[in-house]
Amino acid sequence: MKKFILLILSLSLLTGCGLLEEANNSLTYADEMTDYLNEAEQFANDFPALVENASADNSALPELERRLNDMKSEIEDINNLTPPSIAEDLHERVIDYNNKALQGIDEAQSQIDRGEVSLSELQNLEIVKTFDQLQDIKGNLENLGQ
Repeated sequence: MKKFILLILSLSLLTGCGLLEEANNSLTYADEMTDYLNEAEQFANDFPALVENASADNSALPELERRLNDMKSEIEDINNLTPPSIAEDLHERVIDYNNKALQGIDEAQSQIDRGEVSLSELQNLEIVKTFDQLQDIKGNLENLGQ
């Protein structure tokens, strides 16, 4: 009987640890995703001015290229995160938006490589629009962290 009770208690503790681990994973994921969404928002705010500066002055091109590369790396890092089970649907939505943003970044980089830095063309790539749509996810993410 003692062994049976000990087994039940052990299983209860393991299940409790699993719940605690899932909660910690959810909080870690929410923190990482919040940081990313803030970076994406800042990028979206800065992008028009970066493009305008680069189209007016070629010496500003390296800064635009650096920011595009940095954002691309951030997107890839977020896409590779393993979300907690509670956030799997949310993460899929983020990946969808991120893939659209990656396409826009790749196109922008192609235009820059071809020497075709056009303010209107680069701004029409919908990078900013995609990152704005990502901000809608913040509310869902805040609920996850609670």
